[in-house]
Amino acid sequence: MDGGGADGSPPIGDGGAEVVVTFKNGVFWNDARGTRIEAHGGGFIHVGRTWYWIGEDKSHNSANFRGVNCYASNDLVTWEFRRAIITRQTAPALDAADRIIERPKVIYHDASQRYVIWLHWEGQNYAEAAAGVFSSSTIDGDYTFHRSFRPNGNMSRDDTLFKDDDGRAYFISAANENADLVVYELTPDYLDIQRQVSTLWVANWREAPAMFKQNGIYYLVTSGATGWDPNQARYATATSIEGPWSALQNLGNNITFDSQPTYILPVVGTQATTYVFAGDRWQDPDLLSSKYIWLPLKVSGTSLTLDYYDQWKLNLTTGRWLPYDGFIPHANWRVVYVDSEETAGEGGQAVKAFDDSASTIWHTQYTGAKPGQPHELQIDMGQAYRVRAMQYLPRLDKDPYGIVAGYEFYVSQDTTNWGTAVASGTFGADRSAKRADFPEKLGRYIRFVSRSEVSGSALTSMAELDVVGAP
Repeated sequence: MDGGGADGSPPIGDGGAEVVVTFKNGVFWNDARGTRIEAHGGGFIHVGRTWYWIGEDKSHNSANFRGVNCYASNDLVTWEFRRAIITRQTAPALDAADRIIERPKVIYHDASQRYVIWLHWEGQNYAEAAAGVFSSSTIDGDYTFHRSFRPNGNMSRDDTLFKDDDGRAYFISAANENADLVVYELTPDYLDIQRQVSTLWVANWREAPAMFKQNGIYYLVTSGATGWDPNQARYATATSIEGPWSALQNLGNNITFDSQPTYILPVVGTQATTYVFAGDRWQDPDLLSSKYIWLPLKVSGTSLTLDYYDQWKLNLTTGRWLPYDGFIPHANWRVVYVDSEETAGEGGQAVKAFDDSASTIWHTQYTGAKPGQPHELQIDMGQAYRVRAMQYLPRLDKDPYGIVAGYEFYVSQDTTNWGTAVASGTFGADRSAKRADFPEKLGRYIRFVSRSEVSGSALTSMAELDVVGAP
């Protein structure tokens, strides 16, 4: 897939006004009807000026197969539901009580002008461990079921498809009870396996593969194999799909911001290409409440960086992204006062509350002295701003300690006359970003006070503190 689409069309917005969209993570996404989008474990393809999103329907709150849905969008934010393109009526083999279908991925076969889907085909409590192959003459049309099988006799579970610049296509899937990851080259018609290219990272238990290519370098992102629970994403690079591949390196924090990769979506603009990490935030056993987490990947040579943003913007015309621009930049911020920092057991310095990385946290002391609540952090923003909102992002790892409950927030022109709090209350116990709006107040200094902690501990932790305002 390329940013110009299957037909080579130019990036969106050419010849007109720039198109800028905002992605909001940690909330439910609805389609144009106002109905929740059901396209988990999804794959994407760009055809003309339209993106298509194909994924699993989990609206019945079960891992068992209900359907594979197709959505269409011209801006990656407003999605139109086209139809369920694969259902139990597509083929008799799909109409089994224990059928499970996961991670559908789609590519376009130029010679036959057909869209080809490969997916994870299961039944009998994940005992089949096979691949399923489908094709259609239209992206949102009736798909023909070709077969389900184990490639080269190998088990096949979480998967992805990748179409290279030369038209060759590859299927990558977890094998050997998810212990190994196998790369296969497809036959010229994309409907079968031509050869097994390599087995990557034997006994390393990697799944949820997602591949992209930039400047001749292949990047392969994977998750660990921990069922529905989030874990540390890792990636590797190579100058050839044949290998050799680099060692695995960590991506994001230790639970990938509570998500699992499903696809890396290139958005090609007139000035740059942004690679969007598209992931699922699974909510087992309440799969109906699963969400989508899309984040911009930072690519530098053979290095990838993934940070969390509750909201961020993407210019579809230029291809450039930026954090949500309502927030005051952190570049000139400095700590004026913090009552407690943990620097022995971990690097929990207060500056990590505004280092633009959700992977790091300010953590109050738990070695030596263990001061109790309240805890506070005072910050000089570098100049005066008309502040109208604050946002607190809790730690996003699995550790339950330090999540703020009761809080107060102050804005002032100096650090001695704070006056009354502009915002106060009690945050919820979940890990989503918490925002408090208040009447605009001019100030250079801000003060965050944690008065209590969700589980009752004496600790406070914070991934990021953000402020909305203007000079």
